[in-house]
Amino acid sequence: MRIIGAIALVVFASACGTTAPTAAPAIPTATRSSTAATTTPTTATYATPTVALVTIPLDLAGRTASKVDSELRALGFTLIKYLGPEGKEVSLDPSWIVVSVVGAGGAMRPDTAVYIKVDKPAPPPPKTSTKTTPKTTPKPLPPKTQQPAAPPKAAYYANCSAARAAGAAPVYRGQPGYGRHLDRDGDGVGCEK
Repeated sequence: MRIIGAIALVVFASACGTTAPTAAPAIPTATRSSTAATTTPTTATYATPTVALVTIPLDLAGRTASKVDSELRALGFTLIKYLGPEGKEVSLDPSWIVVSVVGAGGAMRPDTAVYIKVDKPAPPPPKTSTKTTPKTTPKPLPPKTQQPAAPPKAAYYANCSAARAAGAAPVYRGQPGYGRHLDRDGDGVGCEK
């Protein structure tokens, strides 16, 4: 009679929801005493499976989809889904670039779905010529020096005072305005001091 009462107590307790199993129900254990007639019931124990949570890395954006897929599978995630630029689920293209991962930085069970937003890689920039022309700096111009004003081509000076007044003194042989009458010593320089 005690056995029936103990079983009824266990059934009543489980019906009340005091110990509701989450997995397959475990069989309650009972201990027998040395006498066969008396049995002492014990409380039922249930084994609840525990699953460790895994943190999704934060630095997945910007990588290729194949590298992110490999890394998440190495962490234990088995259900990985990819969302294209339109937000619709797409199949994995290894060359696509990961834009973001839903839940990045958070801890999730490895058997839950991980959603990865991907986009097509940007086309490579057009190739440009690798030939470069060296930059040349212009050579500085020599400083301008003040030169005496050249006498007019058809110049004639009656004497050295007129040549000095025109700014042509001294006058050299071959220059306009030179005359033998201005060169007293005949050395080719007229109106020298």
